Amino acid sequence: MTACSANPIPLPTSTPLPSVQVRLDPLLEWSKSAMQMCSRQIPERNWVIVPADDPLSTTGESTVHIYWGSETNGSQNTFLLTSEHLVIVVNPTLPVTSLSLAELQDIFSGKINRWDEIAEDLPAAEIEVWYYPPNLSIMENFFRWSGLSSENLSPLGLFAPHPLELRNAIAENPLAIGILTTRWMDDTVEGITIEGNQNTSEFPVLAAVTTSDAFLQEWLFCLQNQIR
Repeated sequence: MTACSANPIPLPTSTPLPSVQVRLDPLLEWSKSAMQMCSRQIPERNWVIVPADDPLSTTGESTVHIYWGSETNGSQNTFLLTSEHLVIVVNPTLPVTSLSLAELQDIFSGKINRWDEIAEDLPAAEIEVWYYPPNLSIMENFFRWSGLSSENLSPLGLFAPHPLELRNAIAENPLAIGILTTRWMDDTVEGITIEGNQNTSEFPVLAAVTTSDAFLQEWLFCLQNQIR
């Protein structure tokens, strides 16, 4: 007798889902949990969320870039998601509730180096100024709002690569001052009023897309509802 061998049955193959790379500004990492929730609600795409400054991220056809813009772009490929306010913060133990715009400019440009140059009852100690690398969108917005520029920032200022690190630095030093947005505020830092500044501190959170996709539109609408 000869054994009969059945022809192998091919296993069904699944078609991989189209991928959409979401490039996320570090200033907007607070929105990541909302993005993940919307990704689970729309499983028809493989949503890949990467930092915008990640060298492995690409700007292929199926890319959306979420960033803190300086103004609302009229392009049909850019969508307004919500808005964020820029805030000047100090350590809560520092008895400062407000600065004039001129005082803020002098502190960040290095013309004022000690707190007692602002008021006699403030500490007779050097001010520790914190800001960000120029490639982060918060710096462009800070320049627009404050009237300063990268050319006149104090060379003695300290760089924080991420708002979480800047917030921690302010919380640890009673002489520090820096820049945050409202979503990064907590009780370890104190926001102060800047008097005499007529420029708005509110800037748009935008999504720039490079392709038209119904599921991407649905995802953006979901994200807008979650974070606005």
